[in-house]
Amino acid sequence: MKLDSDELWQYSLSQYPLVEKILLPLQEANGLNINLLLLCGYAQSLGCAIDEFQLSELVAQTNSWHQRLTSPFRQLRRQLKSSLSEQQYQQLLSMELALEKEEQWRLVNSLPELPANNPEAQANILSCLIASGVALECLAPESLATLFSIGHGQNG
Repeated sequence: MKLDSDELWQYSLSQYPLVEKILLPLQEANGLNINLLLLCGYAQSLGCAIDEFQLSELVAQTNSWHQRLTSPFRQLRRQLKSSLSEQQYQQLLSMELALEKEEQWRLVNSLPELPANNPEAQANILSCLIASGVALECLAPESLATLFSIGHGQNG
């Protein structure tokens, strides 16, 4: 099955609010790429496994994209927040979202077709956390359960 970046975006919009409070601290503390985790959850919800090799390639790709574009833009937006009008700030947020959407497109298009109904897909989110250097023992059991829940079928 070839994953679809537009479907991933819609999945992300529906699932992100459920896990935002868990993911933002992991992004700040561990460098977790939220788009990558959402991709893993989306693929998991479709029964498509992302193997370790593919995951390590995706981690390298997202790190490069983030270092070159997303992270500097996010830092600039945060620095300018107090000196911008609300409208200007919202425009910067929209531009940042466009970068996030582009990143998702790049992630999806880096993957080959993935076999559907693969039981190994249930490990996607866990594999992403481990590949991203997140110490699982530092996560509360309810946080882990919430993260795993986004991979159990699309709710949006």
